Amino acid sequence: MTLSVLVFIGLWLYGVPVWTTAIFTAYIALGIILPGVLIWRAVRGRPGWLVEDVAAGLAVGYSCEVMTYIVARWIGVPLLTVAWPVATVAVFLLVPKLRRYWRGTDRAEEKTPFWFSAILSGSGLVLFYWSVVRFFRTHDLAEPGSLSPDGDSPFHLALLGDAKHHMPLASPWLPEQPVLYHWFVYAEMASTSWITGIEPQVLLLRLSPLPMILGMLALMAVLGKRLTGHWWAGAAAAVITFFVLTPTPYQWPQHSWFSSFGTNVYEDGSSLRAQLWTSPTQTFGAMLFAGLALVLVDVLTERNWKRWALVALLTMAVTGGKATFLPMLLAGVLLVVAVRLLTRRRVHPAALITAGVAFLAVLFAQFVLFGGAAQGLAIDPLHFAQISGAPYTAEFAMPLPGLTGLWRLLVVTAITVACWACIWPGLLGLVKLAKRRRPDLSIPADPVILMFGIGLSGVGALLVFGHEGGAEGWFMVSGRPYLSLAAVVGLAMITPAGVPTRRMLTWVYGAIAVGAAILIVVHELGPNWIPRPTRFNGSAGMSALHLAWPYAAVFGLVGIAALLVRRSSFPAKGTVIASMLAGVCLVTTVLHLHATTRDANRTGWRGINQYPQFIPAGTMEAGRWLRDHSDPDDLVATNAHCVVFVGYPPAQCDNRHFEFTAYSERRFLIEGWGFTNRTHQVAAETGLNAVFAPYWNERLLSDNDAAFTTPSAATIGKLRDQYRVRWLFVYEVADGSGVPASPTLGEFAQFRHRAGKIAVYEIR
Repeated sequence: MTLSVLVFIGLWLYGVPVWTTAIFTAYIALGIILPGVLIWRAVRGRPGWLVEDVAAGLAVGYSCEVMTYIVARWIGVPLLTVAWPVATVAVFLLVPKLRRYWRGTDRAEEKTPFWFSAILSGSGLVLFYWSVVRFFRTHDLAEPGSLSPDGDSPFHLALLGDAKHHMPLASPWLPEQPVLYHWFVYAEMASTSWITGIEPQVLLLRLSPLPMILGMLALMAVLGKRLTGHWWAGAAAAVITFFVLTPTPYQWPQHSWFSSFGTNVYEDGSSLRAQLWTSPTQTFGAMLFAGLALVLVDVLTERNWKRWALVALLTMAVTGGKATFLPMLLAGVLLVVAVRLLTRRRVHPAALITAGVAFLAVLFAQFVLFGGAAQGLAIDPLHFAQISGAPYTAEFAMPLPGLTGLWRLLVVTAITVACWACIWPGLLGLVKLAKRRRPDLSIPADPVILMFGIGLSGVGALLVFGHEGGAEGWFMVSGRPYLSLAAVVGLAMITPAGVPTRRMLTWVYGAIAVGAAILIVVHELGPNWIPRPTRFNGSAGMSALHLAWPYAAVFGLVGIAALLVRRSSFPAKGTVIASMLAGVCLVTTVLHLHATTRDANRTGWRGINQYPQFIPAGTMEAGRWLRDHSDPDDLVATNAHCVVFVGYPPAQCDNRHFEFTAYSERRFLIEGWGFTNRTHQVAAETGLNAVFAPYWNERLLSDNDAAFTTPSAATIGKLRDQYRVRWLFVYEVADGSGVPASPTLGEFAQFRHRAGKIAVYEIR
């Protein structure tokens, strides 16, 4: 309850009326969670632990909502989506055999302990506070704060607007290009907007990701508890997934790109980064996949064929939600099949069927949803090490001919692997599971192997693939929660059952404090200036030293403390050492939150321009006016095509111009051409970054722009008759974003509205 009150207050402070939040909450609770919980309980055959039922019900409910909305929007009746929760609730009320699923469990072992609820609620509160200081304060809902968001939010808002009015989707800033992307989250938000009446912008930037984030937190806790049978393991899984970050002993600041997005100096796949909000596709897909993983725990351990319906439903949802998870799922279940064949000389039927389902889903995603497009991903081993935050900031490089890339990769990769060992030391405990050394623990091996395989595939993809925008990191982000679950199982294997809980917690808390103190000491000893490559006798050894010595110091001190623990009489030595490493990582989270809070106190808590302004003033008002006075099928033309930051003359045309379609919810003849498959192809052909790839259809661009630069009956008529353009959305400032508009435009098109620097004309 405390968490809910604080969330309501926080959202109100950042522009969301309490009534709007209440409507959204009611819809999520009654239109998504409630019918999802009823279906989940019916398929499992019994009500279970409330937290598990609600978290799984959220994933099931989202899946049903999206599938229903796609059909409803396709036939032109989007509000028909509300029929599925109404029908589900009615069936469970009217059918006598189904009424028992309204009641919760009465088993004492499934009653949630207070301390467990407190940890989950506290973690949820930290995630909300982090969302406030890292996202809300730099993404205002009104001008002028809304004029300088991150570059991806207008892209997401444009696709959300298209999903609200069209099915199938097209790239509304360039409708000739299909959407070869993970788009189910836009269908979910579009459905929510239709049913609740809430503005898509409010859903995208404030409301919709919140239940997805909190649902993911709860599902990690549920999976940890289900795999081990221990409440503490569930809490540990949730904390490790979100808050155990790459230890960062550097005191010097990171390059602005890494600090503004909250990415770590060495890639660890952490979810605690701005992409929780700037990439709703990842957030939505991760939550759906966690629900699928929970179903698969049952499928791999119990024979209940009804649960295959949930496997099919959630797999379909994940396919369009974030298909990145599908090859990882395939790798995980194939590992289960291989281990069963090697150890028992027989096939695991459920794993084999799951592998077939995953394989078909991969094919469908790649060749139907994505049209066989590669989207810039290529085999490029250790590309992540080339763009890691610390060496990128320090411009670290070896000047010796032929060794520049090799030396950089070796140093960065070694530090990265050491950081992984710090985050997941519990993985060593899986050896005991493999050798069956803990008969007192009823830990199912197959689901643990599945989690380990999913996580390992994410690490493997990070090591093998590369992308010009660092997109290979999403495999690591997707796999990290499942390596964390496997590590928690390993911790359970090395934690003896006979140690009193109070004594155990005393040692664990003490070890966490020691680890935190070690990192703080090393952090404070380091310089606060950014190290640069030092040329001395043709080497850059000092830069390598600046990168490596803090980690050497941290792990050296941890090693000394571990030796002291090993000599103690405490029985759970491995748990204590793992807790010490967790302390090293957790203090990084605290330092990160402290630095972000300090920055908020210094620069302000609302309406902060994180980037230079690039959205023209008046865009939101003019876009919404056009939305309210036009038909969803009307086509619009504009004279602005390139993103231009205020005060920065454009060196090249940044083709990621999405904001006009984002706020108008209308398709444009050609606004920009970024983030389309054809743009990636042009980039590959020209050797340019896809952001600066030129537009390929010069005739279309020329016809579009001629209507603005030299308006006449012929040029305007060509847009109307040949291209079916109905409206002109004119940016009245010539700043390099496109072509200047002629003052005679009003003689050939009817002026309808002006807001800020935007004017709207109608072609009769």
